[in-house]
Amino acid sequence: MDKKQEFLEIVAKYCDKDPSEITEDMRFREDLGFNSLSFMTYLGDLEDTFDVELEEEEAIRITTIGEALEYMNTLFEE
Repeated sequence: MDKKQEFLEIVAKYCDKDPSEITEDMRFREDLGFNSLSFMTYLGDLEDTFDVELEEEEAIRITTIGEALEYMNTLFEE
């Protein structure tokens, strides 16, 4: 499974969507129903799954799936 698909699988665990239904323009709170607790838990899940350390200040500014994927890609390049 590629990293994007794995990322979408994690997102899907926190909302009522199939990973194939999640698009890059979807917003975590408004479109996927994330609340503060689910968003922070999701961030922890990402860190564990991909063995990365997210900068909390950066991560909390992310509002869409596309922004999250871009941010994750910068971490993978390091």
